[in-house]
Amino acid sequence: MTSPSSISRCFSPLALVLENNARLLVKPTMTTSPSTPSNETRLANAQAVESTMNNATVLRYPFQSIDLGWLVDYIGACFQPEDRFPAALRLLNDFMAFAVLHKDPFLGEACYEFYNATAAKDEEEWPRFPKGMDSFCDIARRVFEAIRLVSKYPQWDVNSKVEALGNIKEFILDIGEPRNTPTKFSTSNAEEAMKTTLSLINGLRASLDNLEIFGALMDSLRALFFCFSPCVGVYSMFQGANANGTGTYVCCDRCPCYVKFRSTYTLFIKDIEKMKVIDCLLMMAVKEDDAFACKLVEDLLQRLDYRNPFLDKPVRRVQNGSLFAARVALFDAFRHVKAIMTGSINLHTDLPSHVASVALALHVVRREVKNMACASEQLPVLDRALTTADNIYTRLGKGSVTQHLHTLKEYIITTFAFLSEPQYHLAVHSKTPPNENGVTPKCHNPCCPGNVKEVLKCAACRTVSYCGVACQREDYKSHRPLCMEMARRKVAPTIIKTAETEVQTLKSAAFS
Repeated sequence: MTSPSSISRCFSPLALVLENNARLLVKPTMTTSPSTPSNETRLANAQAVESTMNNATVLRYPFQSIDLGWLVDYIGACFQPEDRFPAALRLLNDFMAFAVLHKDPFLGEACYEFYNATAAKDEEEWPRFPKGMDSFCDIARRVFEAIRLVSKYPQWDVNSKVEALGNIKEFILDIGEPRNTPTKFSTSNAEEAMKTTLSLINGLRASLDNLEIFGALMDSLRALFFCFSPCVGVYSMFQGANANGTGTYVCCDRCPCYVKFRSTYTLFIKDIEKMKVIDCLLMMAVKEDDAFACKLVEDLLQRLDYRNPFLDKPVRRVQNGSLFAARVALFDAFRHVKAIMTGSINLHTDLPSHVASVALALHVVRREVKNMACASEQLPVLDRALTTADNIYTRLGKGSVTQHLHTLKEYIITTFAFLSEPQYHLAVHSKTPPNENGVTPKCHNPCCPGNVKEVLKCAACRTVSYCGVACQREDYKSHRPLCMEMARRKVAPTIIKTAETEVQTLKSAAFS
């Protein structure tokens, strides 16, 4: 029998247990083993556990591609034939805008597949727009395709680079001088963006491997996209991020989320792409007061029921999952207030229940954000909103509450606007400003060409940083010994010190 002092903590075997929400998870169990095992034994155990956990965990978006086939089927089943293509185009514009905003490769590929799937539909079942009605949307889509194409530029050979740059230049020239643009833009913005893009294309053709010009070209194409995109709300986010010098990146295999998912309990992360779709539509519904997006979100939330524990818990484990829940609650409050203000409900019978729903939603939002440092400044706004909702409730049947409703709606929109900043979107991280601590970021690859704007840490060891995947792969042979050693230290079993104490009986919390 092994003595208590020789018990060490190891993670073998893995036991299947049920959490309180009845989800099947894999957890490490405590077993007995001889103390101070050899380094070879520890390393073998650590590698075996890491392999088991990695293979058992199933991760989809944001770590793998998105499948929007379910959304195409949903449009075909729930919309009238004449409304299907306009609805698909509206969704496509939203998804493209968010993909460009965050440089999201998987969402970008999903947009491409989504458009091809809808374009392949029979025109009798999916009637198209009359020619010319969607000209600006078509230009935005083609600019988006150019962005998607240029993003793969560093991986190509010389001939492919020259051919791609020539095709993009020809496309920009084909746009010509825009006579008008969507209402939020002046034609001078589009013309200036086009001139800048053409200049950068010429510069990159003269110096094919210049990464600085390549980065500037990508930024210029993104600006050109928003000159023709109808998504006003996302454009304002894009402008704000450029003005503040902040940036974002989506979850990937180099972000902290990936390490967390791969090194903790086995998880089955699925249907996150459905929540990403809802998150995009939420922001369009509230920020742009879009009736179509609002109706679509209501229907999707009812059909998907994200509050189901089997779906809600995985969503909260993804970056900004709790803030997504707060945005959903704010949307509930927003639509209830809007229903009261527009008179679409029976004010004599339904008004009290709607006001109570608004107050409940605001309490849920306050609970979600009260412990978050990023959103603590919104607590006073939420408190004033709750006070206004209480005032409306006490005045029911005693007088007009129109002014109170307008005030309450403004509070809701203010809080929603704050929680809709790019760094708070679902599965999105905020990039650390390059010189936040007075230190210029440095790529660990000694052969890095330089001009580093931001770096990300190695997901395995978290001790070194790289400017991109190319530099990480190039430096892997020299970095591998350090990476394996740091990873081994992180997962290796450690001795648990024990001490003899008196046996005490603790009162169960359930009976306190």
